[in-house]
Amino acid sequence: MYNRRRSRSLALILSLVPGWGHVYFGRETLGLIIFTLFAVAGFGFLNGLFLYLGSWGSFLIVSSAILFVLVATGSWVDILRITSSRQVSAEEASREAHLRRGTEAYLQGDLTQAGTLLRACVRADPFDIEALFRLGVVCARSGDLLHARTCFRRTLKHDPEGKWRWEVGIELEALKKSMALLPTGGRPVTYKETEANSV
Repeated sequence: MYNRRRSRSLALILSLVPGWGHVYFGRETLGLIIFTLFAVAGFGFLNGLFLYLGSWGSFLIVSSAILFVLVATGSWVDILRITSSRQVSAEEASREAHLRRGTEAYLQGDLTQAGTLLRACVRADPFDIEALFRLGVVCARSGDLLHARTCFRRTLKHDPEGKWRWEVGIELEALKKSMALLPTGGRPVTYKETEANSV
């Protein structure tokens, strides 16, 4: 079972710029939203202070300052919450359970359930290379070839030690054959169809 080591101290340091700590800790979408709000608030404050000459200048400065403080405070409170040992342990247990159940569902032939569970695992930690690989396999078997390729490439990207390189290589080679058989304007070709066409 793969567990990515994440430093709470580094997450807190990165959170000096609201949103960056969230991105580092796997909350990419939330982190980008927080950073965008932070940047907009900062821009509005500086614009109202130095550039804007209209009658709404004071309102722009005050509202931007309030938003700035709210975003910064909310970001810190949330990063303290999600990096607490209790929260991290609970998320790891949940992720392991989703991965185990997703793998079991795949082995039982329930690709829909397997995909749902493995996606939940990847949402919890976008850098979980085992979950990414297994989700790629499920997507490939389900005919979602583009998503499968994305998952496999992300597995390689976040696997600097190359533990999954051999398995990913085999899957990508089979995926390339499947994609080569895609009919123009048609639906994706599944692995089973590829094997049937190669007989």
